[in-house]
Amino acid sequence: MMMVLPFLAAFAGVSLVCWIIYALTHPVLAGQGVLIGATKTAGVLAALAAIGVWIFQGFPASLPYFLAAAAFLFCANRLELRWHR
Repeated sequence: MMMVLPFLAAFAGVSLVCWIIYALTHPVLAGQGVLIGATKTAGVLAALAAIGVWIFQGFPASLPYFLAAAAFLFCANRLELRWHR
């Protein structure tokens, strides 16, 4: 496990540097990518929260989380379709 952490830290550092260079050269596209990525991440986190609430509290309590996940992922899909051109 200890060998994996430096590799992941180096990978994250190189990715961040590359994204900063890309953002400086293509600011509009980088901003759109960040918005789409943040929306997808929010959808996945809401889905994971919904599954956790479903396991521990039942389906009716998890329904708002599932709806939020669906809304976030739908919005991310619409943003990708809009900005794909």
